[in-house]
Amino acid sequence: MLKFIPIAAVALMSMSAFAVQKDITVTANVDTSLELLSADGSALPTNMKMQYLPGVGLQATSVSTKIFTNDKTKDLWILLAATPSLKNQTNPGAAEIPLKVKFSDLDLSSGNPVKLVTQTLFQGDLADGSIALPLSVEPATVAPVTAAGTYQGLVSMVLTQDAGSEI
Repeated sequence: MLKFIPIAAVALMSMSAFAVQKDITVTANVDTSLELLSADGSALPTNMKMQYLPGVGLQATSVSTKIFTNDKTKDLWILLAATPSLKNQTNPGAAEIPLKVKFSDLDLSSGNPVKLVTQTLFQGDLADGSIALPLSVEPATVAPVTAAGTYQGLVSMVLTQDAGSEI
């Protein structure tokens, strides 16, 4: 029995030669003044799917959001970085479908920033963020779509904190 102990020790030492180390880089994009998240505190979805009803058209899609800030005394401004539309990916010659974006029932555009008054948004503890604010995307005109295919578009919003003057 004592003969097997040195063999077991050698076997254990040789197993450690097959060890592996994995390194993971963790990153974070930090803005210490302002953030727009889903109402539950998670990141906003990167994709939102619009449903199509034949004979009716595309239906609105929405997500509940919250704004988080370090300074609820400064009002906020929100606008679209560009006018959004859906483009047919499988039939590029098809007409684009213009989109309408609403934030807390306010129509957003790429030309005119909309003021968000923080006194009405932040009613509780700063760490809890703002009240829940719906973000919805819908077709500018609800109508049947004449070209079948997979449509895709980008909605890009810019949220800024008041620095004493408008954007």
